[in-house]
Amino acid sequence: MVSSHISPDNKHIDLLKAGDKKAFQNLFEQYFNALCAFSYRYVEDRSETEDIIQEVFISFWEHKKNFTHINSIKAYLYTTARNKCLNHLKHRIVKQKHEAALIYELESDQFFTNHIIAEESFNKLYAEIKELPESARKIMLLALKGLKNREIADTLGVSENTVKTQKKIAYAKLKRKMEPVTGMILFCL
Repeated sequence: MVSSHISPDNKHIDLLKAGDKKAFQNLFEQYFNALCAFSYRYVEDRSETEDIIQEVFISFWEHKKNFTHINSIKAYLYTTARNKCLNHLKHRIVKQKHEAALIYELESDQFFTNHIIAEESFNKLYAEIKELPESARKIMLLALKGLKNREIADTLGVSENTVKTQKKIAYAKLKRKMEPVTGMILFCL
């Protein structure tokens, strides 16, 4: 039976290498809190620290056959913990920079203006599509959903040529109706 403490003798190391879950549990219990305390100095978040240390032990389990001495296991655990903490911090910095850039963009007047213009343009476009004859309206709404001409034809039970013709007519009407909006967009920019 494995004791609750991992001793440096080869018996315990052999059990770990063989995949003995009790030996692994003992190792986990012996080093988990110490590794958490060590890693907390880097991460300063208890929940994140515990997640990182669990990943450290998963990594150890995947490499358990590579160890011949308890000192090499301890070195691996602490080195892996440090590296995972540093990677976590680097990821956190990148995330914070991305969030700051996003906030800056969201707060900018240009972002605000662009989204108002886009929303107004879409509203105008949908209003104009509603005014099209029924067959052209159905085709254009399906096209806006990303369907290809063949898919639209199959959905509506018409020929692909009918779809192409109706789209061409609809585009011409929409272009005439949308020109004032296009001019307004250019004026605002």
